[in-house]
Amino acid sequence: MITWSRSVGTTGEKLAGLLKYAHEAAEYTKSKTGFDIKVEVPIGGNPMRVRWTGQYENLATYEQAWAKLLSDPKFMDLIAKATQHVLPGTAVDELWRTS
Repeated sequence: MITWSRSVGTTGEKLAGLLKYAHEAAEYTKSKTGFDIKVEVPIGGNPMRVRWTGQYENLATYEQAWAKLLSDPKFMDLIAKATQHVLPGTAVDELWRTS
């Protein structure tokens, strides 16, 4: 099992907009790939962060899902829209493998 996550940071006045955007992006991703993407916020630490997570059977499944998204013009528009809510340089992507 592969778990993907992307976390981003924002500022206090942009947090509500980021949360709305995060759910919009997660719903669109699920509609295009069939994979459930969760929107998460931290319990401790810096509260001005949001994270998306999704699970995939293996790397090939992950790559197929993201290939669909990256070739989708509406998804690319959603990515561009993130700049309204996300602080530059705060995005962190991770892939984790279940052991």
